Amino acid sequence: MLAPDVSHGIAALDRSRAPALPRTLVPPCFFTDPSVVQEWRYESRRLAQQVYPHLWLGPRSVAKDEKFLRDNNVKLVLAVTTPQAWQIMKSGYADKSEYQGLTVSNYIELVKSFPRAKQLIDETKNNGGSTLLYCETGNEKSAAVAVAYVMESNGWDLIRSIQFVQARRFCVALDDNLKFQLRSYETLCQAHQAVLTPSKRPDLRRTLDDLYEDSHEIGEVDREGRAPFDDIDDNSLEENGDVIME
Repeated sequence: MLAPDVSHGIAALDRSRAPALPRTLVPPCFFTDPSVVQEWRYESRRLAQQVYPHLWLGPRSVAKDEKFLRDNNVKLVLAVTTPQAWQIMKSGYADKSEYQGLTVSNYIELVKSFPRAKQLIDETKNNGGSTLLYCETGNEKSAAVAVAYVMESNGWDLIRSIQFVQARRFCVALDDNLKFQLRSYETLCQAHQAVLTPSKRPDLRRTLDDLYEDSHEIGEVDREGRAPFDDIDDNSLEENGDVIME
C-alpha cells in the first residue's frame, strides 16, 4: 500500500512559516533640479565634477591636469590615500605647496580626517581658491570626505548628503563598511549641532517682572522683596481667634 503524497502540504506549511525577506527602503532622491543633477556619461568618471563652487571631486588623473587646475582656480589639491602611496606621490609635488595629502590606513582613520579636510577646504575657500578632492578613482575615499563635508556644512543627514554628491558624480560607490563609518560621523555631527543650536523649547522660567505683572491676583508686590500678600489688620486676626507671632 502506497503512502499518501503529502509533500505539497509540507511545502505549503514551510512557506507559511518562513520569515519574510527584509526589504531595503531607499528614499527618493531629494535633488531633481537640473542645476544639481548633472548629465552623466560613462566617460565622465575620468573627469572631476563640481560639488560646490569651491569644491571639485575626481580621480587621481585630474590632479595632473594643470590646465584644469588653472582654469578652475584650484589652490588646494587634496589627496586621500595611504601613507605609503603619499610618500611616493609627494616626491613629484616637492615644489608645489598646493598639493597636500590626507593619509589614512583604514576607514577609522578616514573618519578622523574629516575635520581636518573641512578645515583645509574652508581655509582655501576663504582665501578665494577652490579645492580638488581626489583618490585613485574619485569614487570611494575622497567621495566619503566630500559626503562628510556636505553633511557637516549643511547640517544634513547622511542619505541626503550622499544623494547630493552622487547627483554631481554619479559613479560614487560607497561600500557598506564606509557607509557605517559615515553613519557614526553623522551622529557626531548631530550631537555637535545640538550643542551649538539653542533649544527651541519655550523658556518656562519666569522673570521677576512676570511676577509683578501677575501680582494683582495675589496682592501688590513691590521690588523691595516684601511678601506678595495684602496687609491684614491685626485686630481682625484677634477677633477670629488667630494667634499673632511677635
